Amino acid sequence: MNHYPVEDLREIGVNVLMDCGVPEKHAATAVEVMLAASLWGIDSHGIAYLPVYVERIKKGVIDPKAEPGVVTETDNTAVVDCKNGLGQVGAVYATNLAIIKALANNTGFVGVRNSGHFGMVSYYTLQAAKNNCIGFAVTNAPSSVAPFGGMQPLFGTNPVSFAFPVQAGPAVVIDFATSAVARTKLRNMVADKQEIPEGWALNKEGYMAKTADEGYAGVLLPAGGVKGYGLAIVAEVLSAVITGAAFTKNVGGLVDDFTRSQNVGHFIGAISIESFLPLEVYYQTMHRFIQSIKDVQPMPGHEEVLYPGELEHRKEITRQAQGIPVADALMEKIKACAQN
Repeated sequence: MNHYPVEDLREIGVNVLMDCGVPEKHAATAVEVMLAASLWGIDSHGIAYLPVYVERIKKGVIDPKAEPGVVTETDNTAVVDCKNGLGQVGAVYATNLAIIKALANNTGFVGVRNSGHFGMVSYYTLQAAKNNCIGFAVTNAPSSVAPFGGMQPLFGTNPVSFAFPVQAGPAVVIDFATSAVARTKLRNMVADKQEIPEGWALNKEGYMAKTADEGYAGVLLPAGGVKGYGLAIVAEVLSAVITGAAFTKNVGGLVDDFTRSQNVGHFIGAISIESFLPLEVYYQTMHRFIQSIKDVQPMPGHEEVLYPGELEHRKEITRQAQGIPVADALMEKIKACAQN
């Protein structure tokens, strides 16, 4: 594994996508979202997905030249059609629209359909926070998680994110899957047949999986039982039912089905803080709130209490300076994309 400067990876990524027919501005957008995840240490959603997107473009299940557009619109809402383009392109378009609406009319909520995998969901909520808004976003995904009480995959991992701006530090950024564990994490544990906690997954027979290989061959479980189940339903309704995107088993696969588009749905929102109170008051109050978290005595083995987004911000500073680690096998795949 080697570390690569951010700008080097950006240039490689943009050139690879442009060689596949993606317009430069859209290639830059997609790579920016991928690199944001890699900088935060969320490598599973970062530059590692570049070869997957390239393969899907080559197979004709992503339209590299698609331009997202508004289908329906009000002062505070809109539905955007990604037109089977790169998910990041449609989601950034929708995020910018939600922010514009929020700054003009207090709130903005935009649904997206005919999209695809769009990377780290908190990238989009953080954009709202950078514009003095509260960010909210959910997306659905290919089926891999059983409903509570079931043993067959129905929901995706359906992540949820919120972001709240902080003036004197990194934003509070909350980003979590509604499944007990990410499927990619289980996949990475399969080779060693590592033991997994009860509640992560079921085996093929519908009983609690005890090892990663059993769980990966079976089905994921919702986080916190009925709580994660409920949040998965919320994400599915907002992302798909009201946007016209595919839902549950109708969502196309990302890495295991190159025969059809995904038609993933997203729901992205921005709420203007100034519609509730002056920004100065908000930031002063937020500072006191954050300080109340930082003042809590850390438990043994922990140096301090961190708030969501703080650790990722520190990781970004480190990786900006030292470069992004990329496994040799992944870099070979990326180079192969560039050569082909």
